[in-house]
Amino acid sequence: MYILPWVLSLVAVSSAAPTNFFDDAYDFSEELLGYYSKVSQKINQIRHTEASAVQCDTSKISLPSYASSLPSPTGLSPLYVGLGRGTQNYTCADSTSSSTPTAIGAVANLYNTTCLAANYPEVLEMLPTIAYKIAIPTTEYATFPPANLELMGHHFFYNSTTPEFNLDTTTEKQYGIAMTNKIDTIDAPSSATEGQYGAVSWLYLKAVSGTVGKYKAVYRVDTASGSPPTTCKGMESSFEIQYAALYYFYG
Repeated sequence: MYILPWVLSLVAVSSAAPTNFFDDAYDFSEELLGYYSKVSQKINQIRHTEASAVQCDTSKISLPSYASSLPSPTGLSPLYVGLGRGTQNYTCADSTSSSTPTAIGAVANLYNTTCLAANYPEVLEMLPTIAYKIAIPTTEYATFPPANLELMGHHFFYNSTTPEFNLDTTTEKQYGIAMTNKIDTIDAPSSATEGQYGAVSWLYLKAVSGTVGKYKAVYRVDTASGSPPTTCKGMESSFEIQYAALYYFYG
């Protein structure tokens, strides 16, 4: 029976989950335990499922229900879903409590979770909580644990108001470029993983001029950590806060 490559990655990682697997990689947690429990359940299901049932059908992808407070992607089709892992970046005018941090953008790697979103959204939604605690791979094109996710692209800011998603990773993998503007935002739900200062908001981004490909909208959802402290007291003039999130691309 044919099984998708990403499933084989989950099998390999899940099978390697004994204690030594976690040494010097990332801290074991209840969230990680829950993740591997879900993965094991899905692997058992896949072993008794016809191949046609585990294909990567993007038409089955849908946003989390909490995102219904954002503008709907009516008339658009889901293209890709990526796990973003990086930093939210801030500056402070001084290091006193009279100043507040100013957001100056974000930098993140994007890892392809499209097939997880199509087939196992309950597994996907667990990843940001785990991912923000895992160090960003420093080797170019390295996969991301705990599911050996392939690098899909990079997220950064083209200028102060234009988030860019460059998904042209290699000459063989050209997914296009989404240039966007923020249109709407909602606070992360109370269930979000807050990190030290809180989870960054969920966003609806609209594609603008300069976009390459079919992209019309990008949603940032299921955020973990990323928010700054409420004041600049004791902070450096510029600093980074680790975060993870899921990005849904529509066209």
